[in-house]
Amino acid sequence: MSIASYGMSQFSHPRGALGHLAGYIMGRRRSNLERNDWVESLLEIGPADRILEIGFGPGVAVGKAASKAAEVVGIDRSAVMVKQATRRNKEWIASGKLKLMLGSAETLPAGLGLFDKIYSVNVAQFWKEPAAVFQRLGELLKPGGVLLTAYMPRNAGAKDEDAVEKGKQFESRLREAGFRQIRTEMRKMKPVAVVALLASLS
Repeated sequence: MSIASYGMSQFSHPRGALGHLAGYIMGRRRSNLERNDWVESLLEIGPADRILEIGFGPGVAVGKAASKAAEVVGIDRSAVMVKQATRRNKEWIASGKLKLMLGSAETLPAGLGLFDKIYSVNVAQFWKEPAAVFQRLGELLKPGGVLLTAYMPRNAGAKDEDAVEKGKQFESRLREAGFRQIRTEMRKMKPVAVVALLASLS
């Protein structure tokens, strides 16, 4: 793996010293913050909601969700991100409104319970079998619950069309997983657009 590829891989699985740097960037990049705020606005989080975020990264969005919901659970496969997010959200964790766990959507921890809303941002593109993961996540939704997955391309030279194309791919995988109601939203941003799909089983 080249040095450039290794550096880019830190944004999908932060680890070591470079992982800490990647988390620092993700937690402060203006487009990330705008994107995540938009995603959470689509979820319309209410005070009675139980929420699951897959891939919470440095913990900015999951902390904002905890400020609105009854309870939020976050799962991330990076021990570095769990440490950063825990440090950032000490008060919410101490209050019992936020629980952060090491793991992944592909190997979900047991005993999670059911959720009103489940979401991920720039995570699903890394899953080897997204339809299977979406199906497992669907099993964690309460009746009438919503699953949201969002994608903002980060590759060099990315265009709005890349987000649109990935959205179509995710829609196909969601339908394979049994989701029947799927709504696609798109937000024009700089440097590139972000697409979000909100799906329910009925």
